[in-house]
Amino acid sequence: MAISRNCKRFLSALIWLTLGVSAVSLPLAKYATVWWPLLVVLFFAVSLALYQICEKARKKDIHTFYNTYMISTLVKLIVYLAILLVYSLNFKEDSKRFMLTFLAYYLIYSVFETYQLVKKKDDRNGK
Repeated sequence: MAISRNCKRFLSALIWLTLGVSAVSLPLAKYATVWWPLLVVLFFAVSLALYQICEKARKKDIHTFYNTYMISTLVKLIVYLAILLVYSLNFKEDSKRFMLTFLAYYLIYSVFETYQLVKKKDDRNGK
C-alpha cells in the first residue's frame, strides 16, 4: 500500500520531533524517570496510530473525522491517566519524576498533534 504525501509529511515531522525530544531528554535523564525512552516510544506510537485512524475518518466526511478525533482524544486521556495511576501506585519512589516526564511529553506531543491538525486544515483552505 502506498503512503500518501500527507502521511509521509506527518511521519517525517513526528520522527524529527521524537529525535528532538530524545536529544533534549538525554542530558536531562537524571531528572526524568528511568523509563523516559519507553515513554518517547509510547507517545510516538500513539501519535502515529491516532493520525492513521483520524485520516481514515477524514476521508469519509468531516463529521466522522470530528467524532473520531474527539473520541480518540478522550480514550487517549483515560488510558494515559490509568497509566499514571497504576505506575504511581506501584512505584511510589519514582512516581513524581514519572508524572513530570509523562506530563512534559504529553504536552509536547499534544501541541504537535494540534499544530499538524490545524496546519492541515489551513492547507485545505488555501491559506
